[in-house]
Amino acid sequence: MKSYDRFSEDIEQRRLALAQRQKETLARSKEKGAQVSSDASASFAAQKEKNDAANQAAAEKKREWEAKRKAQRDAAQAAKDEAEAERKKKEAMKDEIKQDLEREREDRRKAVETKRMEKERAQAEKD
Repeated sequence: MKSYDRFSEDIEQRRLALAQRQKETLARSKEKGAQVSSDASASFAAQKEKNDAANQAAAEKKREWEAKRKAQRDAAQAAKDEAEAERKKKEAMKDEIKQDLEREREDRRKAVETKRMEKERAQAEKD
């Protein structure tokens, strides 16, 4: 049989071994937690970088689209302005032609009136 001292010694060794195992388990747990935290931080940083790149690409694409849209609007406005100028030019030409025709009619009417008056005077002088 074991003596009491020896029994006590065995218990003490077991306590020390248990304490050592607990320390090792705690250290492993802390190390694993630190590793998980480090991995999560790295993953978060990588995801953030990826999102930033995607956001930047989307912003660039939006700027390009807006520039293209602005160019289209400007071109449409220029075409509209050109068509309006052409319409005004044609209308001015039509107005000028109408005025010329009106002057010619007026001149013909005056010429006819003058001839009529001359005939009337000549007739009045004959009488």
